[in-house]
Amino acid sequence: MTGRKEKILTLAEAVRAIEDGSTIALGGLSYFNAPMALVRELIRQRKRGLTVITSAVTGVQVDLLIAAGCVRRLISPYVSLEELGMAPNFRRAAERGEIEICEVGEAFLAFGLKAGAAGAPFFPLPRALAYTDLVRVNTDYRFARDPFTGEEVLCVPALTPDWALLHAQQSDPFGNARHLGSAYMDLLLARAARRCIVSCDEVIPHEAVRAEPRLTTVPSIRVNAIAPLFGSAHPTASEPLYEVDREHLRLYLELNRTPEGAARYLQEFVLSSDESAYLQKVGVTARVSGPRVGSAEREPEEAPPSVGELLAVIFSRLVEDGDVVGVGTGCVEVAAGLRLAQLTHAPNLSFIMGGTGALNPNAEELPLSVNSARAISRAEAVLRLDDLFDMELKGGLDVMFLSGLQIDRHGNVNLVGVGPWSAPRLRGPGSVGLELAPRARRRVAFFRRHTRQVFVERVDFISAPGSVPRVITGGAYWVVTDLAVMDFDDEGRMRLVSLHPGVTVEQVRERTGFELVIPATVPMTPPPRREELRLLRTRVDRRGLLRA
Repeated sequence: MTGRKEKILTLAEAVRAIEDGSTIALGGLSYFNAPMALVRELIRQRKRGLTVITSAVTGVQVDLLIAAGCVRRLISPYVSLEELGMAPNFRRAAERGEIEICEVGEAFLAFGLKAGAAGAPFFPLPRALAYTDLVRVNTDYRFARDPFTGEEVLCVPALTPDWALLHAQQSDPFGNARHLGSAYMDLLLARAARRCIVSCDEVIPHEAVRAEPRLTTVPSIRVNAIAPLFGSAHPTASEPLYEVDREHLRLYLELNRTPEGAARYLQEFVLSSDESAYLQKVGVTARVSGPRVGSAEREPEEAPPSVGELLAVIFSRLVEDGDVVGVGTGCVEVAAGLRLAQLTHAPNLSFIMGGTGALNPNAEELPLSVNSARAISRAEAVLRLDDLFDMELKGGLDVMFLSGLQIDRHGNVNLVGVGPWSAPRLRGPGSVGLELAPRARRRVAFFRRHTRQVFVERVDFISAPGSVPRVITGGAYWVVTDLAVMDFDDEGRMRLVSLHPGVTVEQVRERTGFELVIPATVPMTPPPRREELRLLRTRVDRRGLLRA
């Protein structure tokens, strides 16, 4: 009688089975749980012609593959290194037309994967999601008639990767993987893919898995191989074992500003050594949790509010008791504002923190990224990310906060690029979940800098439709910047509502690239109250991130 077959392989053995021209899905989210060791091994083995599907937010994992010439086609809603900056190789390749970009939003990704996981040919979406330029530039969006109602629906094709490449903190020898932080979209990617490889930081006994089976996040029936090596998510985080190596990512960004620098990075950190040597070179040699960001000296309560604090206070006032709200990537001011609202006028408000699915975390320090799984330890529940997409599509969010590269007089928002889509002068990260904006009851667009380059007569790409009556009926739509608060009149034109303390109408007019509707009298935005600042600085943002 033979025993059960273990699935442990070396990185080289696991990746060798992936053929040139394959479609691969990269797991993790942003700079968390990225399968970086598998990515580097793909580069060492010089895989070519890959179609890459990413999770809802991706970064260095796909950017490095692009630098190495592995990627032919990219299907991704958002590529960026969050607060550290744009993904340089993705941006350069997009601007030069060196890779094929299948421009998608989160709905295309999530529901295409759900169709693939279920063996369905496509997934129908509400017609309201069609009022973006995604449909114009991506012919994989199709229209059909609902056979039950006769109404037109927007359809996305099933996504069925040949391989899903994931990273988890633990696995047993048979491929029962455990995410000790957030699983992000990993299980959905594994369900949709034909085969799956999981890198992990440690192998645990099968008996430990059987003792606590509910901790298994990706079961062995979904996994073909595991490649164990501590540190294999570096420089991204594998929480709670180690954190994002921001110092290394800054070095990555510095070198990859040019093609020559990208080649130097690849040679020094990927091609010249195997994975163990790489980890020794970057200092990942033991089980350690990276240094936490130290607490800043607390600001006295009488210190004037920063722009970040002002935005957070305004956001808190725009939500209502009982609202359900999601916090998107890069929106730390939104997270602060929602927690402040819970502590003041909206104790029954609920919010979901980034891609972690953490519901109502009550941490007293803002994370550098809202996608950090550290929020889970202070949450009351954890939603699966694909369940959150269902909620968004169903209209279950009361308020959506959104931002972008441009906004026009009618509130259309662009997060894709400046200039023609096929040859942009500036490539942005992508539309992420903005096409779902029509499903929210109310919307808040915010911009940290109010400039003519942002407030334009007409956006170059519509990622989120603006004040269009046939798309969005009822519900408020506000625009908040470092200068003012705006809304839209009955004709869908942007209108000045209030000026922040010390700001004049003329300043707003000078920094807006179109004619605003300006009432005869424009009041001042009520400044943060002393109690609001006290709560922000002692119960929400003790590290002072909003003042950085």
